[in-house]
Amino acid sequence: MIVLSQMLAARVLRPIDVQVARLLLRLSGSTSPQLAIAGALASWATGQGHTCLPLSAVSGRLAEAGLDGSGFIDPGVVRAALLATSVVGRPGDHCPLILDEADRLYLLRFFRYEESIALALRERVQGIEAIPTAPALALLAELFPPVAEKQETIDWQRTAAGLALLKRFVVISGGPGTGKTYTVARILAALAALAPGKLRVGLAAPTGKAALRLQESIRTAKATLPPQWVDAIPDQALTLHRLLGFRSSPLGFIHNSTNPLHLDLLILDEASMIDVPLMAAMLAALPSSCRVILLGDRDQLASVEAGNLFGDICGNGDCGWSTALTTYLRPLTGSTYASSLSPEAKPDTIADAIVLLQSSHRFQDQGGIGALSRAVKSGRGEALEAVLRQSYPDLQVVEQVGLTHSPWLREQLERFFTPLFTATSAQAALRELGQRRILCALREGVSGVEGINRLAESIFRRRGLIGAGEHCYPGMPIIILRNDYTQNLFNGDTGIVWPDSQGLIQAWFPHPDDDTIRPISLARLPPWQTSYAITVHKSQGSEFGEILLLLPHEDVPVLSRELLYTGITRAREALVVYGRKELLLRAIERRVVRYSGLGEQLRRKRASKPDCYQAQ
Repeated sequence: MIVLSQMLAARVLRPIDVQVARLLLRLSGSTSPQLAIAGALASWATGQGHTCLPLSAVSGRLAEAGLDGSGFIDPGVVRAALLATSVVGRPGDHCPLILDEADRLYLLRFFRYEESIALALRERVQGIEAIPTAPALALLAELFPPVAEKQETIDWQRTAAGLALLKRFVVISGGPGTGKTYTVARILAALAALAPGKLRVGLAAPTGKAALRLQESIRTAKATLPPQWVDAIPDQALTLHRLLGFRSSPLGFIHNSTNPLHLDLLILDEASMIDVPLMAAMLAALPSSCRVILLGDRDQLASVEAGNLFGDICGNGDCGWSTALTTYLRPLTGSTYASSLSPEAKPDTIADAIVLLQSSHRFQDQGGIGALSRAVKSGRGEALEAVLRQSYPDLQVVEQVGLTHSPWLREQLERFFTPLFTATSAQAALRELGQRRILCALREGVSGVEGINRLAESIFRRRGLIGAGEHCYPGMPIIILRNDYTQNLFNGDTGIVWPDSQGLIQAWFPHPDDDTIRPISLARLPPWQTSYAITVHKSQGSEFGEILLLLPHEDVPVLSRELLYTGITRAREALVVYGRKELLLRAIERRVVRYSGLGEQLRRKRASKPDCYQAQ
């Protein structure tokens, strides 16, 4: 159809989207323009991180491309035209496209992903687990002793632990420094102590670096526990793909509904990075008795791939716990919880599984990083301007005056990365790389990752730290772009190029099992790129001592509240933001929108099981 060619030329569609539309027309024997355009855009939507396409969005998408969208203004007309074809069905049908009651158009597999996740989680959140109240109370009192200087009236960490004892599915959301892994280490100790036998526990995260950070955090948290609990807590974390047993032929996972994992408890960290297909596969591979605890920050960027899983589960963050839950939780924590629900409102069963940790122990109240992150998260321009008017020792905002010709930026690049070239070993260079990093909003352009990496190399070549004609050189930071299970390397893993004891140039990476590093031949690496700068998306699951957050010179759609918040909160000790103030103000008003029906499916109705089982 001519309109598909026009949309392709206008870059509204990708070539694969056009092929999907043509396949749908051929399968249906139809020439329906509604099917062609809506089908192509449903395919496009999954490539943009959505799981579905609202019919109400079609006319606007056409208008953005300068095309006539008048035939799509009335979703009812479009719905009727789509359902008149043989390739569009309703929920429960087996058709290439599914159109639900809210006029969301799905590719079949994405509808089934959301449906299976919603069913699995709604089943898990039902009821209260039977636990011996007196021993549980004694455990929590020992694991979470009162803190004299604590300002909160409710100990939310102890509350999260109490919730994890009572529910088979729990979400613990909180920003950096709110103590998520500190809390989960104590949850592990309590569950292990109350279990009738040895507790089979899995620790996992969506990426290799996130798994490594979870492992390190659990080991650190174990050092704060009474000695009798340490041995019961595992500290070996895996990527989700490795836990499930990824296989390329046939494509899929070794562990699935017919070959489930042998686990009693699964802890998943950095859950905001988990996409919908991966979550569906993980839940299918778990026995129904297995407890699941998700850790994450609902204010961070959503996963790169399709879906807004963690955001959909957390909803608006308003707990609204049921009276039945608080009745069981209060004796375990000694706290009283006020419900935000009106007396006539029906409790949301998924909300009974969610707890938000409130206070950050990483950012001091008087610190600039914490103040800026709170202002960005609030979305209020006046709050952001108030922070920008203040002077903080850990925060600097530099008005952007240019990029490639900016003496200030060049000085920062030299300050950040000269230690990579003057380090005495690969391990020392990796430590230096972990201290400082440049984060960009974009991949391309002079203000993107590619431009900054080129600028950095040109600076160090002129200084003689990179030899003429050297493409791989000692001190070169690199980042892995694709998982390679044979090398135990994963997308986002960071390494350093350095000679071995024989003078042979190798790529060095942290060892997944201990604090050492390991060399890998450059010829055996999966796809990689130079990484003086990385995108904010790639930085998820990491933290650095100092961050330079580099904004583009002009406003772009990718600049959002979530992107700024994620970039800001990667810094532990110092943050420099290089960009124009008006871009910051625009960005915090822009939210990332992901089309999805999962949140509605999770909250659609209460399951038929009783609210609570009798606790012993």
